[in-house]
Amino acid sequence: MTVAADRTIQRAFHSTVLPWLVLAVGIPASFFLFVLIQDSVENVARLRFERETKDANDIIDGRLRSYGDVLYALRALFAGEDPVDRLRFHRFIESLDLKHRYPGFISLNYATYVPAQDKKRFEKAVRRDTSLDPRGYPRFAIKPPGERPEYYAIVYLEPMVGYEFAFGLDLGVNPAAANPEKIAVAMRSGRDSGNLTSSAQPLRVKRAKEAAIYLAMRLAVYRKGMPVDTVEQRRTAYLGSVGAGFDVESLMREALNEEMLKNMRIRLYDTGSADQRDSDSAKTRQLLFDSEQLTKGYATQSAANASDSAFVHVLPIEIASRVWEFQYSAPKNAIIDRVNRLLPSMVLAGGLLSSLFLFGMFYSLASSRRRAVEIAEVITKDLRDSEERFRLITENASDLITLLDPQGKRVYLNPAYGRLFGDHKALMDTDAFQVIHPEDRDRMREVFKNTVRNGTAWRTELRFLLPGGEARHIESRGSAVRNPNGDVALIVVVARDVTERQRTEEALRARDLQLQEAQEIANLGSWEWDVREDSVKWSNELFRIFGIAHDQFQPTLEGFLALVHPEDREQVAAGVKAVLNADTEYESPFRIIRPDGAVRMLYARGQLVRDESDQPLRLLGVCQDITERIWAEEQVRTTQERFRTMVENVRDYAIFMLDQEGYVTSWNVGAQRIKGYDADEIFGRHYSCFFLPEHASRGDPSRQLRIAAVEGRYESESWRVRKDGQRFWAHVIVMPQFDESGKLTGFSNITRDITERKRAEEDLHSYADRLRSTARRLVEVQESERRTLARELHDRVGQNLTALGLNLRLVASGLASDARPDVSSRLGECDSLVMQTVDAIRDVMGELRPQALDEYGLLAALRSLAASFSRRTGVQVAVAGDRAAGRVPKTVDLAMFRIVQEALNNVAKHSKASRAEISFSSTNGYAALTVRDDGIGFDPKHVEASNPNAGWGLLIMRERAEAVGARFDLDASPGAGVRVLVEYHL
Repeated sequence: MTVAADRTIQRAFHSTVLPWLVLAVGIPASFFLFVLIQDSVENVARLRFERETKDANDIIDGRLRSYGDVLYALRALFAGEDPVDRLRFHRFIESLDLKHRYPGFISLNYATYVPAQDKKRFEKAVRRDTSLDPRGYPRFAIKPPGERPEYYAIVYLEPMVGYEFAFGLDLGVNPAAANPEKIAVAMRSGRDSGNLTSSAQPLRVKRAKEAAIYLAMRLAVYRKGMPVDTVEQRRTAYLGSVGAGFDVESLMREALNEEMLKNMRIRLYDTGSADQRDSDSAKTRQLLFDSEQLTKGYATQSAANASDSAFVHVLPIEIASRVWEFQYSAPKNAIIDRVNRLLPSMVLAGGLLSSLFLFGMFYSLASSRRRAVEIAEVITKDLRDSEERFRLITENASDLITLLDPQGKRVYLNPAYGRLFGDHKALMDTDAFQVIHPEDRDRMREVFKNTVRNGTAWRTELRFLLPGGEARHIESRGSAVRNPNGDVALIVVVARDVTERQRTEEALRARDLQLQEAQEIANLGSWEWDVREDSVKWSNELFRIFGIAHDQFQPTLEGFLALVHPEDREQVAAGVKAVLNADTEYESPFRIIRPDGAVRMLYARGQLVRDESDQPLRLLGVCQDITERIWAEEQVRTTQERFRTMVENVRDYAIFMLDQEGYVTSWNVGAQRIKGYDADEIFGRHYSCFFLPEHASRGDPSRQLRIAAVEGRYESESWRVRKDGQRFWAHVIVMPQFDESGKLTGFSNITRDITERKRAEEDLHSYADRLRSTARRLVEVQESERRTLARELHDRVGQNLTALGLNLRLVASGLASDARPDVSSRLGECDSLVMQTVDAIRDVMGELRPQALDEYGLLAALRSLAASFSRRTGVQVAVAGDRAAGRVPKTVDLAMFRIVQEALNNVAKHSKASRAEISFSSTNGYAALTVRDDGIGFDPKHVEASNPNAGWGLLIMRERAEAVGARFDLDASPGAGVRVLVEYHL
């Protein structure tokens, strides 16, 4: 009874307690797994978010530093030239092309230091400055008005339009700053340190119809040659500062893509000076930028404000002696994709379902063994489903993940490969090295073999070659997985497409190179003479100007004077002596004689540096070759009168002069004939009367004068109006005229009536279009006739000859064995003759309309043509092709086939070649067909000159190519064979 009772109790336990125990364990385990996977998904998303913010921060850091480098380039300009005038400053800024290279900049300026006693003299000098604007600046004054001990006045400003309010602004009391006192402190700090500085004070600027807030950086400029080792020395040598204002909003738009700004909020804080980084920055930090102003309307931006539902990452950047703190935030829902958000819930549901299934299984286990087996099968299926859900985690990863066997074949790869190669499943069980760029393939095979042999991991960069021919830069990491025996069983490879990052880095390097080229614009030779040591130092440019090598120059004052022209030597020596005896600048034009006998005219300018005891220490300066300028001035003077006489008597050209505003000041005979005005009635009138009314109203006359003044020449063709209102098509050239000081005095205008030529050109273009249309139609008709003739030969003659051959073979097989031998022989010859005729007709049909071209494409048709040509002529023809290049229109296929036919005919007739090559490939969006032979070649110019009727084959090939929109090129020379190239844009 006891044993039976125990068994009964045991069965009761299994049927009641055990199922509830499974349920009690399964439900908490399911919730635990839910929390674990939820945390894992969030941690992975957080790491991806921090990686993206780090990349964005690096890009912004690079942009800011490149902007700072522009200010150092400006300081280098001031250090290389003394002084730098307004025109030189304007041209230097134009060469930087700020709009395209540095779109964040709103302006660049130079603020000069003006003591109170020099204020009036400084303002008068600026008002008289006509180096850039002939009118000068008569209303210039330092603002805001008032008497102060010193001024930091903006004197050079680019661009000027829209920022006139800043011209003459005293930065020490800048009313546009949120805190003017901090601006003044930053100015003095930059003067004393010589470092790039920023006050981190937003500037409230209102221009045109918009009001915006910008930030500024400044860099001190010191007098060339003066010591700047101590604070006092720097204050003494201080000339002013170069500065830049930039729009943080434009900078962010340039550095960050729209998708990142849409899903992420970026706030920029200034946390204070870099020297105070260890202090409590939370109290002093100031908001400089908030990306909400760029992304108004995006719901994700406002969601990023809630820290409990968003990722937040803070990264600092040190720029212009300030520490800026970028705070990146993004809603978790924008970073975690839908599958990963649902994955914890899916695991929880699966766990709960599995627990319930286990509960039911154990509950019914006591009643039926069959029921237990069915429940076990259900559990097995659920486990497989659960395993598949876990597999989704890997397959939804953004990185490229693959498993390779030791032979390099893929045994698994995730769907991320589909973004690059389309169907990722087609890559299973294939060689992983096939998609690697040929230039990287051998290197990666060696890396892979080393990992298989030694188990060492790798991290490298390579390129994938996509099916379309595009190369993508890939960052790859590989590690070995060993089996229980310690052998390498699998290689796990995790890769990431870094093409966009590579392009960004290359763009930054290109901008750095462009900045270096801009710094070399000041093409002047510099020199330095140590008065005490009598030692002279020259720059490389100065050696080039004098035309001597370094070892040919004696670096002393006497050595320099020996190179000066004998007639100017005494004058130069006297000028040097005068500088040493008086505190004046050195300035002297003189001639030199180069070793090759050439006489050059130079202009030298220098400044004397004295020591503490007021004794001459060094003479520093620059030297420029002005030979061409002097020669040009002499030529102008000698030919001016002759030119004036010639102009006044020219009848085919209207030649007249304009003043700076565009009013007519001179008039020749040709102008009177073409325009219809007499000299006395046109003098003093504005030349806009020659323009169509609609062109004059939109400002064409003044725009042409501006372009001519800036670029040195304006040339165009357009409609003009005569005195009687008649229109004529004119070729116009406008050139500026300058006086000896370089000041603009007016413009010269040369106008020619080319109405008849324009009409002839239009008629010629129309005729050429009709001729090309007719040629295309003739080719279409010719191909249609060839297709019809080939079909008729195949349907009628070909079938009849085939039937005739069959009948001959039937007759021959029906002859008795004792029949006449000559009859049997004749029947065999007739059968052979019929077959040869059939082959010949097939060759003719192939040349008329190749069947392989219609059924299998151009590559197959070319191989068939090459085989037939080799059999007929004995010339070996090799065909190489790319199937991907075969995706061209049928008309292009046919034109290329005919061109190859004509080229092979020329090979057979003229080249005496033993071998020819035909290649058909696709590269960079072009389908290229090449026919090359190793024959004797020819000179195309000689052929056309010696026989005008020769070269018809070449002309036909060129016209066939141009008729379908392809480009035809011929490369031929005697003894080097002939190459025919046809390119078609896919």
